Amino acid sequence: MKALVLEEFNGPFVSKDVPTPVIAANEALVRVRNVGVCGTDLKIRADRMGLGVIPLIMGHEIAGEVAEVGAQVVGFAPGDRVAVNFYLTCGACEYCRQGRDTLCPQVRQHGFSVDGGFAEYIRTPGVNLCHVPDNVPLEQACILGDAVATSYHAVVKRAQVRAGQTVACVGVGGVGLHALQMARIAGARTIAVDVNAERLELARELGADEVVHTGGGAFDEIIRDLTGGGGVDVLLEFVSNEQTLPSSLASVKKGGRLVFVGYVPEIPMSLLPHYTVRNELEIMGSRANSKQELQDTMNLVAAGKVRPIVDRVFPLADVERAFDALRQGASIGRNVVAA
Repeated sequence: MKALVLEEFNGPFVSKDVPTPVIAANEALVRVRNVGVCGTDLKIRADRMGLGVIPLIMGHEIAGEVAEVGAQVVGFAPGDRVAVNFYLTCGACEYCRQGRDTLCPQVRQHGFSVDGGFAEYIRTPGVNLCHVPDNVPLEQACILGDAVATSYHAVVKRAQVRAGQTVACVGVGGVGLHALQMARIAGARTIAVDVNAERLELARELGADEVVHTGGGAFDEIIRDLTGGGGVDVLLEFVSNEQTLPSSLASVKKGGRLVFVGYVPEIPMSLLPHYTVRNELEIMGSRANSKQELQDTMNLVAAGKVRPIVDRVFPLADVERAFDALRQGASIGRNVVAA
């Protein structure tokens, strides 16, 4: 089969003929149709994730059709339209039993440390498949595996957003735009924060109650003004760089929650324990999503309650254009490649 292979970190993708994967009894072979490209892919390619896995077929937001199923796979058959959960877990540890798949000590991920979707086919455990309803296009379904379901996990499971609360989304890109929609479903008042006017315009279209164009500067005073001086109940950080972190912390009300979803590996942060203690702030991380949460998210999209935001669809051969758009901060939502 044809695949794009990363043979060295920071190097080019090399188009190669590689063996088509052979599946085990508990696995399925999926004909890849669409793959999302996200900011994490930039980190993986540059070896900023510390994974050290080369050569690698990247691509972790995957949708396509089942080509073959192993004898132990139940509920799926060749021809089924599917999205792929990219976390490969043991299914037996305490975290897997609790539905906290991403904390599994044996976790591996498609496109990170195991081959992903920049290829004609991918093999994956049958339990990682999620049916895609006919009314959900595959170019949208692929980004549910990360951009959309990650937002569901952050808003519903980690932040536990409730009706009547005020939620700020700092960075309304490929993930933040979906978190904004999840917060609105929960009944929260929403504030979108970004440096990109087009993203903020789309956030407003998606129902943001307020938008804040930071201009790259501080924004906590604006957030305080919008909340009567108190700050927000929940702030979801999708940027987490040196420019946003001080304002994000200062924007959370007493007893509120600061949830890190995005991150920059090299950026340290002083949590100022005295400030955190005095204000009883809850500071937590939110990592991707579970297999069940992908299904829950698919149900929301199929019901028309969440709109997956796809900016552009590129041919797989033009994947570098999708990466360039990410580097330039030019994407409104997710870029997707068609395999």
